[in-house]
Amino acid sequence: MKTFKRIASLALAALLVLGVLPAMAEDAPVQPELVARVKDIIEVDGYQFKDLNDNCELDPYEDWRLTPEERADDLISQMDIDQQAAQMVHLTLVTMKDSWFTKNNVGFALVYEYIFETEEPDEDEEEDEEDEDEDEDEDKEPEGPLSNARNAARLTNEIQELSEESDFGIPVIFSMDTEAGAAFVKDATYLPDEINQGAANDAELVAELNRVLKEELMAVGVRMALSPDADLITDPRWGRNQECYSEDTEVVQNLIRAAVVALQGENGIDENSVVATVKHFPGAGAQTGGVDGTPLTISEDSLELHLAGFKAGMEAGAAAVMPYGYSTVPYLGGDAVDNSADQSAVVMTDLLRGQLGYEGIIQTDWGLNFSGAANAGADILGGAGVRSTRQVVDEVPAEKITEACRRILVLKFKMGLFENPYVDEDAAEEIIGSEAHRAVAKEAAAKSFTLVKYENAVSLEGQKFIVAGTLAEDLRCLSSGWTAKEPVELKGTTILQELKNKAGEENVTYIADAAEVPADLSGVTAVVVVGEKSGTHDPAWGASTLEFPEEQVKLINALDKAGANVTAVVVMNRAYVLTPVTEAADSVLLVYRPGVTCGAEAVADCLFGETEITGRLPFQIPATMESVLAQREDMPKDIENPLYEYGFGIDAEGFGR
Repeated sequence: MKTFKRIASLALAALLVLGVLPAMAEDAPVQPELVARVKDIIEVDGYQFKDLNDNCELDPYEDWRLTPEERADDLISQMDIDQQAAQMVHLTLVTMKDSWFTKNNVGFALVYEYIFETEEPDEDEEEDEEDEDEDEDEDKEPEGPLSNARNAARLTNEIQELSEESDFGIPVIFSMDTEAGAAFVKDATYLPDEINQGAANDAELVAELNRVLKEELMAVGVRMALSPDADLITDPRWGRNQECYSEDTEVVQNLIRAAVVALQGENGIDENSVVATVKHFPGAGAQTGGVDGTPLTISEDSLELHLAGFKAGMEAGAAAVMPYGYSTVPYLGGDAVDNSADQSAVVMTDLLRGQLGYEGIIQTDWGLNFSGAANAGADILGGAGVRSTRQVVDEVPAEKITEACRRILVLKFKMGLFENPYVDEDAAEEIIGSEAHRAVAKEAAAKSFTLVKYENAVSLEGQKFIVAGTLAEDLRCLSSGWTAKEPVELKGTTILQELKNKAGEENVTYIADAAEVPADLSGVTAVVVVGEKSGTHDPAWGASTLEFPEEQVKLINALDKAGANVTAVVVMNRAYVLTPVTEAADSVLLVYRPGVTCGAEAVADCLFGETEITGRLPFQIPATMESVLAQREDMPKDIENPLYEYGFGIDAEGFGR
């Protein structure tokens, strides 16, 4: 047996690329690329392996020739119960301590804002760097500014290096909230939300969007997507409808399958996969009164409708399922009456594992009662920290911890993380936010736009026109709130700016509110942008109303009264009562949440008549708030006499063409 340092991994990788290793028999193991930054690489039987526990011997768990299950069993046999419990920890990476990964060797980390953008060094750091530079070779090219993409890749690599330094060298899996794309990296391509994807209802396009997501996540070392969302839209008041595909079960099933396969691959989990986390089991759309975090009103005649998307995700091989962390499910009885879904044995053990036969990972939502979740059947504990390990060990039977740890380790072995958890920082710069990815995002946004009224339409090409409404200069409203929070600045263009870019600043007049509307706008086109600001769990208008605020209605009415040809562009996270908008506007274009990166550009192209309009409503549009109050929170398509029925949309070869 021979021992090599890190340089051996680099040399081996080069040989593999050049194809100069001796020819092997067809059934001989194929040497994978090994990358080690801390531990040694050893040679056994002519193959190379990482000595992850530093004992100068090849342990079965270090032997990539064995099955993931065999490797997991060996590693678990060497771990104490605290080390096993640490693999269940899914911490939130806002700040970082080395010990979480070196000493505690936690299993998962939600990257959150820690990797969002490059931090500017303070003055003292800059002075230290200048002093160091004076001692270096004067001919050395100075390193340019660190891009956000390279910074993100570098930070995850550094943490993987810390994990490699731990007793067993177990790599961490990084995750991200991916409702809007890889949106916790500033340079990333923000994708249209699922509500847009449902309006386009194109399974291949959804697959392509998730391939973009997969490439960008993998480029920065993130191997777990906390998406797609299989929740069925059944109550228009729920603010998270923007994260769902449709109120049609068949559409949800088709698009969920496409998303899962695109993220994980045709053959299931391997070294090229990003874990798909299908959520929020058993279906979070049926919130009481549409208020997020209230008991789910799922009942006997609606349960199968809500489960349909999850069944499709499981059939497609989804490696993880997330039960909802903020709502109980009284209909299911037992502990689901008082416990949230991710704290309920009835939900996770009886229904998900027992009745549906799910054998993959159960990832909780972000919560506080980690031992309760583990006892109820969860494997990965969202929001847990290193201090949670002791609570879990003290309050959860050892066999449950070992079972969960084994599932986690098998997953990590399948993903090839023990052989190489690191990413190429140069490649990250090329992949993140690439033109090819932007093109897919823009195409998806354009295909989702839905015309519900189309009268007196004229392309903006060659016109002087008005843009009205404060949302026209609101960048964040183009995506759901799943990215770095304000006051952090996002990277993108507003609808107002994109229309100015396209028409020329001199041809666009901006009006914020009704008080600024001139008395006579005869013959003038006005584009008014209305709807809700960005949000997540709690919509900007609250769950009690879907009616437009008074200032937006006044603005549309003032433009109409002044004689303008009014085109209403509606950014929306749920089905609003569109009645006052359709009464005052000549044309109404729903753009939903088209994405911070290219959404505004897609809107501008659309209004200039350059793209087809083919989107269809992913939900019913109510005519009155009374009809919303009369419908059941858990049943789709049950609004009586809607203003527009599910699936409605007016086709146009190009706006005004």
